[in-house]
Amino acid sequence: MQNHLKDILKELTERGVQFVVCGGVAVVLHGVERMTLDLDLVVDMTRENLQRLIDSMRALNLTPRVPVPPEALLDETARRKMHEDKGALVFTFQDVNKPFRQVDIFLVDDPSYQTLSKDAQSVDLNGFCINIASPLKLIEMKRKVNPMREKDIQDVKFLIKKIKREDEA
Repeated sequence: MQNHLKDILKELTERGVQFVVCGGVAVVLHGVERMTLDLDLVVDMTRENLQRLIDSMRALNLTPRVPVPPEALLDETARRKMHEDKGALVFTFQDVNKPFRQVDIFLVDDPSYQTLSKDAQSVDLNGFCINIASPLKLIEMKRKVNPMREKDIQDVKFLIKKIKREDEA
């Protein structure tokens, strides 16, 4: 896994942010060999947890991609408006000097942190643990992408094979 991703995950973990990794990084951690640079997270949307997330992003010099203060995440109504009025599925933090350093926070509750964390798998990354979405949840999430990109189709095929192998073992 790329060092910038580990650095971000370590910072979030050390600050006690409650999150589940999904998207490409989760798929890679399940064993798919493919390139991914951004980090997709479903976070616990409590005010306290979101404040820890915002503090982590500031410590990492990651700022919102859109001209909206990160504190907008603290307001449930503002999050809903971003989704409903602007069609935003994620709130993106990025490093303006290194745009590949990017974190996408899902704004919608489908799936919610509570749903994903129930069957999330814990992964040790050189001394600190993170939760990644289970193969089944990742498949569900990827199948909702419309239209599905080629990498999503390949990820789903890999994850289905992984589940079958585990069931046979």
